[in-house]
Amino acid sequence: MSKKKMFIVAAALILCLALAGVLAACAGSDGVGVKSIEKTGSEGSTDIYTVYYTDGTTTTFEVQNGTDGADGESVSAQDIYEQYKLATGDTLTYEEFIDKYLDVTVAQDNSEVISSVLRSTAAVYTEFYETQSSFPMGGSLSGTAVYTGSAVIYKIEGDHTWFITNYHVVYSENANEDNLTYSRSGADDQHIARRIILYLYGSEGTPVKSGETNDYTAYDYGKYAIECEYAGGSEQNDLALLKAKTADVKAINSDVCEVSFAEGYDVGDTAIVIGNTGGDGISVTEGIVSVHSENIYLEISGEKTVHRSMRVDAAMYGGNSGGGCFNVYGQLIGVPHAGNGEEEQGINYAIPVDTVKSVVDNLYHYAASGKLGAYKVTLGVTVTEDNSRYVYDEMSGSGKITADTVVEEVTEGGIAAALGLQAGDKIIKVTLSGGEYTLMRSYMLNYPLFALKEGDTFTITYERGGEEHTTAAHTVAAGELAKVA
Repeated sequence: MSKKKMFIVAAALILCLALAGVLAACAGSDGVGVKSIEKTGSEGSTDIYTVYYTDGTTTTFEVQNGTDGADGESVSAQDIYEQYKLATGDTLTYEEFIDKYLDVTVAQDNSEVISSVLRSTAAVYTEFYETQSSFPMGGSLSGTAVYTGSAVIYKIEGDHTWFITNYHVVYSENANEDNLTYSRSGADDQHIARRIILYLYGSEGTPVKSGETNDYTAYDYGKYAIECEYAGGSEQNDLALLKAKTADVKAINSDVCEVSFAEGYDVGDTAIVIGNTGGDGISVTEGIVSVHSENIYLEISGEKTVHRSMRVDAAMYGGNSGGGCFNVYGQLIGVPHAGNGEEEQGINYAIPVDTVKSVVDNLYHYAASGKLGAYKVTLGVTVTEDNSRYVYDEMSGSGKITADTVVEEVTEGGIAAALGLQAGDKIIKVTLSGGEYTLMRSYMLNYPLFALKEGDTFTITYERGGEEHTTAAHTVAAGELAKVA
C-alpha cells in the first residue's frame, strides 16, 4: 500500500448472556462441560447462581444485583468462565471457553465494538526532508514531504503512551542528511521521519504550511497534534513503535485505552478494518479472514523482503497501513500493511497478531533500555515444513493448517549445534521461563527467539527416529542476540 496508513483500536467486548438456553453442553478435555446456569436464590442485593455440569455436579457463585445486567437478569461470560475453571481445573483460555462452551450469538451490527475500539486509534503524519532525483535530464529537487497513516495504542503507562504502526509508515528512502540533522523524532537513521505527529480519533487535524525553516517548508499541525518519538522498528517485520507523553495524550482525550490482543484467528473470522483511508479521516470496512498465512513481497528500502501475512477481503486503501484488523470481540487480529491495488479490494494483507505481539513486545523491551530496534536470538539453524495438513476441531467448529517443523541445516559453532540438534530432527517445542512455545508451523520458531533476552535460559524438545528428546538448558549470552533488520 502507499505510504498512508490506517490505524485501528481494539477493546475487549463484554458478553452478557441471558440465563435461558445460552450454554451448549459441550465436554471439556476431562469430559466435563457446562450444561446450564440458573438463578437459584437471593440474599439482599446479592444474587446466587448455580452452574450445572454435564457430569451432574454443580457449583454456585454470587453476582451483585444489577452489576452485569438490569436487576441481575444476566451474568457476564467472564463470571461463568472463572467459575468453570475453579470447578473443573481446566486451563483453557477465555476465548477458547467462549468458542467451545457458550452458544453466543454476536449481533450482526458491530457498531458497539467499533465505537469502543475507536478510543485506541490515531491518525499519523510523518514529515521528512527529502531529495528526489527524478528529472529526465538529471538533477534533483529537495523539499519537505508529509505522509499520512495510522496507529493503535499498545501501552499506556506512567509518563509515556506507546503506539504501533508500520515501519514503512515512518521510513522514506528519499530522506536526505538534513532529515537526520534536524530530526525531532529521536531517530538515529536519516531515513526515519524527522517529525511524527498523531491525532486521536475525534480530534483530527490537518497540517498547514506556515513558512520556511532550515530552507524547507514548515508545517503547523494545530492544537490537537501529539508529537511522538521513534522508539524502534524492524523493516523485516514492517513494524515500528512510537512513544508520546501520556500527559499530551490525556490532555486531548482522557478516555483513550490500549488495544486488546486476540490469542489467534481462523479463516472465516470477521475482520473489521479501521484506518485513515486516503488521509481523509478514519473509516471502517468489514470482511473476513480469507487466507490464514501466506508470504508476500514488499519493497521498503529499495530491496524486496518476504513478509508473512494474513489475507483479508475487507477493503483497504492508501492510508490504511499501520492500523488494525479486529474481530467481533474488539480484539486486534492484525495490522494492515499491504494490498494488491484499489481495483482488487478483495485481496489485502495484514501482519498477523502473533507476529505483531512478539515483535512489538521485543521493541518495547529494548526501547526501555535506550536501544532502538528488535533483537532476536541467533539459533544457528534453518528449518522447513513437512506433513502439512488441515486439522478440523468439531468442538470449536474451526480448523487450522498444521505442519512439522523439521531441521534442514545446522550452523557449525552455533547454539543449535551445541545443543546437539541435527538435520532431520523435528522440533516440537521451545521452553523458557516465560512459557512454553509448541510449534504448529515453522514460523512459530520466531516467537520464543524474540522473547528470549540476555541471561534467559531455554530448552528445545525434538523428535529423532520416533523418540522424543529434550536438550540441555542453554543460557543466552549478549553476543547471541542479533539486531533484526
